[in-house]
Amino acid sequence: MRKLIKVVILSLLLVSFAAAALADVPYASYSYDEWDRSVSAPVGYTVEKTVYGAMTQSGAWKEAQDLITTADGRILVADTGNNRILEYDASFNLLRTITEFQRDGQPLPVTGPTGLHVDAAGKLYVAMSSAAQAVIADLETLETTLVIENLEHALLGSDFKFVPAKIGADNAGRIYILSTGCFSGLLQFSPQGEFMGYYGSNKVAVTAEVIFQYYWKSIMTDEQRANMTSILPVEYSNLHCAPDGFVYASTVGTETPVNQIKRLNPLGNNTYFARGGREVNFGDEELASVKNVSTMVTLLPTFVDVVTTEDCEFIYAVDRAYGRIFERDRNGNLISVFGALGNQEGTFKQPSAIALLNGDVLVLDTGKSNVTVFEPSEYAALVHEAVQLYNAGEYAASRDVWLEVLRRNTNATQAYAGVGRALLKENRYDEALEYFKLGDSREEYSQAYRIVRLNIIRDNAPWVVCVVVGAVILFKLLGMLLRKLGWKKALIANAGGKLLDKVHLSRNTVFPRVLFHPFDGFNQIRFAGPVALWPSVIILVMYVIATIYQFVGTGYLFNQNNIADIKLWLLLAKSLGIVVLFIVAQWSMAILTNGSGRFKDIIITACYALAPYTVGLLAGTWLSNFMIMDEMYAEYIILIGLAWSAMLLLIGTMVIHELPFAKALGFLALTVAAMAVILFVLVLFYTLLMQLCTFGYTLYVEIVFRM
Repeated sequence: MRKLIKVVILSLLLVSFAAAALADVPYASYSYDEWDRSVSAPVGYTVEKTVYGAMTQSGAWKEAQDLITTADGRILVADTGNNRILEYDASFNLLRTITEFQRDGQPLPVTGPTGLHVDAAGKLYVAMSSAAQAVIADLETLETTLVIENLEHALLGSDFKFVPAKIGADNAGRIYILSTGCFSGLLQFSPQGEFMGYYGSNKVAVTAEVIFQYYWKSIMTDEQRANMTSILPVEYSNLHCAPDGFVYASTVGTETPVNQIKRLNPLGNNTYFARGGREVNFGDEELASVKNVSTMVTLLPTFVDVVTTEDCEFIYAVDRAYGRIFERDRNGNLISVFGALGNQEGTFKQPSAIALLNGDVLVLDTGKSNVTVFEPSEYAALVHEAVQLYNAGEYAASRDVWLEVLRRNTNATQAYAGVGRALLKENRYDEALEYFKLGDSREEYSQAYRIVRLNIIRDNAPWVVCVVVGAVILFKLLGMLLRKLGWKKALIANAGGKLLDKVHLSRNTVFPRVLFHPFDGFNQIRFAGPVALWPSVIILVMYVIATIYQFVGTGYLFNQNNIADIKLWLLLAKSLGIVVLFIVAQWSMAILTNGSGRFKDIIITACYALAPYTVGLLAGTWLSNFMIMDEMYAEYIILIGLAWSAMLLLIGTMVIHELPFAKALGFLALTVAAMAVILFVLVLFYTLLMQLCTFGYTLYVEIVFRM
């Protein structure tokens, strides 16, 4: 009995400890699989401590807007509401309070600081929005070396207002200022404070609304155009001048989830792309699949700050909308997600700034007036170590660390790709292919497959040549032997009847003639005797099979379909359904326009025209399994088949409806319009039927409930 009680008590203690451990992390940790679906992942960062301004010697903070760290381990907080800059050591012991600078022997007060930056030379850069000033001073003496104010320039315009919110400087001393309300990009200044122009301006997204307004304004008067709202590019929210010389900038208010974090080169062009040149969605991958734009905008994260590690291998960004911190590497791979909105430790109310210190992540929460210090977990440390080892050329060591990451998280696609890269460097190409596929790294899979394919061709080329040459020689010898023995004429005579039957069958189906002599073939369908319908059925069935085969059988490098999510009814609707819809629509148009085409002729024409495209689909899909990403031969085959089918369809329409070329094109356009109308009616009927069923079910439930 005592043993049982001990076991129960021990179990309760273990459960309580587990619950306490879970309570220490009040946010979900996740990554993404190859289909951009969120999957669970080990926690990347945990809370080390939370520091409130009231807990330090400085007293409570008021609307603090920025937080930075220096190379020697100091922490600076822009206490905006109290008009001061607070300097702490790494343990948040107050070192000094900066309330003024010295400008030519006169005090220059700190007024509403909103942006801070410290460069490698020890210069402090401060953006003060309420004072409309940007101050550059020595961090130790606080003597100003430059004050940017009263900004006037021909490029800025007469209505420009200088409201510096954030500031930074690159390795060359060029100064970058984010001015609130400026939609043309960052303001760039020389080290001497001369305005050099706009930098890294965002582009207006080309949408249907933008195109419509552009053409609508072209027919308006100047007065009408002046009364219309202008479409402006989105505004930057923050900037970070990294040690690698690039300027990282965060953007808010975008209509798409990509390019919210940019890495701007000296020319102001975005260079932050994933492998293969894909645009980076820094936030949640699942948002990229949202179809409703208005809904998506409400779901998008709002990145308000960005920072990089010293080696610029890892990038962190703060999402104010959901209170999350995203960490990605320089190639856009997701490393970790942590944080949330809430009242628990490790959650935020209004996160506004982020900084790094000795491997820890510091996040300033303006709403709570505190700084949360996150420390990396063992899992995050392993990922960082693997990336750094690979970049240092320690491929075997990085592979071992990536394998350890996979033992902790089998969903880590980056780890699979990391193992594949290490194996590729070790010339273990076949093994690398497997890991690249698991890591959904198609570009690197293509690189490895190029070498594997070349090795296969090189190893088997002699045998292939020998087999082909041997087959040709054997065929020639067999022909010589048959002629010598006099068997060839007998074989031809015996096969003649069957051959004539095949020729007669070929003429009866007219299929080969339609393919290679379409005018003659379709004329035979229209004006000759009855044509068999069964070849059309076979072609249609083969087209449906080819469509399904393309979905499931396209080579990995070119197949973006998730085979597990195959919807057979949708594939049938896209293949068989469209063909049936086309036939019905064209027959309807033939009746309405007194066309001469018969229903059977329309069926045969539509199905025969599908044949080249069907063959192209089958051949291109099969060939795609042996191609690499730079080779487009499979697509060319499919396009040739599609063009051939389109030509046959046009000629068939001309012949069976007895129309000239121009009218045949118009008739096909009417057919497409009729397809749209029929589809609309079907959708409307389906919607009404569903509403009727819902009403009937509700009525039934109400009657049963009242009985």
